[in-house]
Amino acid sequence: MKGLSGGLLTNARACMAFMLQYNVLPIWGIQRMSELEQWLDFFREQPELTPELEALIKKDRDELLGEFCRGCGYCSPCSVGITINQCARMSQMIRRAPSEAWLTPHWQEEMMKIEKCADCGACLKRCPYELNIPTLLRKNLADYKEILAGKEI
Repeated sequence: MKGLSGGLLTNARACMAFMLQYNVLPIWGIQRMSELEQWLDFFREQPELTPELEALIKKDRDELLGEFCRGCGYCSPCSVGITINQCARMSQMIRRAPSEAWLTPHWQEEMMKIEKCADCGACLKRCPYELNIPTLLRKNLADYKEILAGKEI
């Protein structure tokens, strides 16, 4: 569904080469004309899964293995207003995207909503990956607070 896992995977060539092995046509999230041109180029000349790309894929897989929220949003809405699909993957977003955008007063306020989690379980029933969302949210909040307190990213 999400070829770049909602922004957590950053090498489009590696993603396309990987998916071509399985005859999959991803739904790419395109925000800029340059991104559209890049995807169209992949159809003109399909990328090969080189040893370098395989190593990058392995590195990404190792970093994201386990409690990995893909950001699909099926868990929402939250009864207390938590932006689950972003907050549940905040630790990865801060480390894999420009962190300044995730440390703004807006996102600090969004992350602090986790403290109001009612453990109602609605998100658990809707997650297609069967993630323990309340636990994942709390882990991300603890990490986020440490980063705000000066922990090196």
